[in-house]
Amino acid sequence: MFKKIILEKEEGLAVIRLNRPEAMNALDMEIQEELAKAVEYARTDDDTRVLIITGNGRAFCTGGDIRAMKEMTRDENTKHLKHMYRIIVDLVSMEKPVIAAVNGYAYGAGCNLALASDIIIASENATFSQGFVKFGLIPDLGGMYFLPRLIGLSKAKELMFVGETIDAREAEKIGMVNRVVPEKDLEKCVKEFARKIATGSSKSIMLTKMILNKSSHLDFHTLLELELQAQEICSQTDEHKKAVQDFLETRKTIKKEV
Repeated sequence: MFKKIILEKEEGLAVIRLNRPEAMNALDMEIQEELAKAVEYARTDDDTRVLIITGNGRAFCTGGDIRAMKEMTRDENTKHLKHMYRIIVDLVSMEKPVIAAVNGYAYGAGCNLALASDIIIASENATFSQGFVKFGLIPDLGGMYFLPRLIGLSKAKELMFVGETIDAREAEKIGMVNRVVPEKDLEKCVKEFARKIATGSSKSIMLTKMILNKSSHLDFHTLLELELQAQEICSQTDEHKKAVQDFLETRKTIKKEV
């Protein structure tokens, strides 16, 4: 079905692996088209509760394919970017949590693809760069939206103005990634964490993600109104009612034992 990505499914998880290791998983048009289809599959698949994105080889993703970009016309480059923007929007608006398992180089658009995820777990040998300035470009794929919200405006400017590479530990220290794990344990740790999410209430997580994504540009009272509406929805779900019943039964058992 796919040539430049691998799509795997297991126990409520969908795993998308960018699979151009010979090109450091750079984003040519073919891999973009396949990525868009795989993201749409994960979004609509009822059995998928969490999406994981990672890369094969030494890189997570090194951004745009520079060789291909050299041959593009202005219109082709614009089409290329618009296609990637749709993927980023789909990841952010997806009701299911998205985890980036950053296994190696995450440069340029590849770094911002990771930032579009809800959670980033990085291998200890991962590195990150907003190196657009070195190519005379600006950060794209929403990087200028995501990064300041994670690490602060001033630090984001520093990384974007200079384009320096930082290692995984530095990225964790400044709040760019959630956690760093040994290289050999990355997949195991990511899947264990994803399964913890997958066992939670899908409706609760979906509404929480939606409100959190809007929270930075909502006033306090509007956010409270959204919370109220979401809580009304959650309180009527079977998941909530069962959890309450299980809690009460457990309390009864504890009282009897005491």
